[in-house]
Amino acid sequence: MSTSPEDTKDTTPTSETTDDAADRKPSESEGGAGEAFVSGVPEPRPAGLFGPETFSVAGLLLLATTLLSTELVAIFNQHTLTGAQGTLSAAVQGQLTGAGLFSALAVVSAAVALVRAAPTTRPWARHLAAATVIVGLLLVLLTVTSYVLLSP
Repeated sequence: MSTSPEDTKDTTPTSETTDDAADRKPSESEGGAGEAFVSGVPEPRPAGLFGPETFSVAGLLLLATTLLSTELVAIFNQHTLTGAQGTLSAAVQGQLTGAGLFSALAVVSAAVALVRAAPTTRPWARHLAAATVIVGLLLVLLTVTSYVLLSP
């Protein structure tokens, strides 16, 4: 235990403000940015038209288009997994090309959302973009695998 003058000094804060000033609430101009600055949390900003949220939703819609309008999974199951070799007809090739294109566009859109994300970006937009990138890359891989295995 130290008995130096610095340790025994009274550090109780003294209040030089009046009770009236302590009881008043901060105004709009003082409370918004000031509290955000003091707390270390960025002030939320409205998302623009080309914000990360927009690109996240666009990636999800492109991914949904791939899954719902193309028969990528059916082609992979029926043709690739059954061992059919050289059955790449024009219809199957068109389905694979469309699925690959929309999957790649979904990945690009979600990647743009992740690149444009800032600390003020809503968490759901980041999670949606990351999930879209992962699932989109799996679908691109599935498309390329199907195309390579079905080529004569």
